[in-house]
Amino acid sequence: MLKIVSQTNSEILISSKDTFTFRGRLSAFIFLICFNLPFLYLGLFPAFHYASKTGVINIECDRVKPKQVNCQISKSKFFDLVKTKPLDYKFVQYSAYDLVETGDTINENPVYRARVLLMTGLGEMEVFEDIHKLTGYTISDSLNSFVGSNQKSFSYKYDERLVFATWWGLIVNPQLPWLLVSSLILWFAFVILIYNEEFFFDKSNRLLKHTKWTLFGTKINHYLFNEIAKIDVLYSSDSYNRVSFIPRITINS
Repeated sequence: MLKIVSQTNSEILISSKDTFTFRGRLSAFIFLICFNLPFLYLGLFPAFHYASKTGVINIECDRVKPKQVNCQISKSKFFDLVKTKPLDYKFVQYSAYDLVETGDTINENPVYRARVLLMTGLGEMEVFEDIHKLTGYTISDSLNSFVGSNQKSFSYKYDERLVFATWWGLIVNPQLPWLLVSSLILWFAFVILIYNEEFFFDKSNRLLKHTKWTLFGTKINHYLFNEIAKIDVLYSSDSYNRVSFIPRITINS
């Protein structure tokens, strides 16, 4: 609700800032965040967990000798926002992967994650310990095709982000209701903390300044009095006889 904050013969300031004190806004914000913690865990934590493991895989291999293949492999995180240094693997002989059940289910079907292994002249090496099974199969198949060929070099990029979107898709994701509820509560909490609206009527300069603070930034509009066709208000009062109102301003344009 908007209230008259100050008024003189030439100026009127109408604002929502004093409707609730900042302490009251902050208390409401903290309460909603605490209330939302279970929804955050159920809806956002699984998505955050898998997003942290999702990125772009880059593989560069060279055949330095007829029987020696050396590779550099890197995998970014958080949808390719966090880069990692490539790791060197020498004397690569072939690649393999196996599946591990995660304990999660989609439509009552178990979810499997894959481990990708490289067999080298120095022994077995684990490249990835927890990736999507489609990623594991694709990487191993591509590497084995190169190792078994006569190609001198091999460059491969695999984008897991599409796999993540498909696997975590809106239709099959069992956490979607919690995610929606959590997002709405978070949005409402930040609206309470940030939203403010203010009207300043300057009779001397025949100017109306309208300022609105929202989640998307601050918006300021200036109107000359001759641009305003009509101003009216909807009044209301509380048990303490404090009057508040919603102004309605009609602009000529």
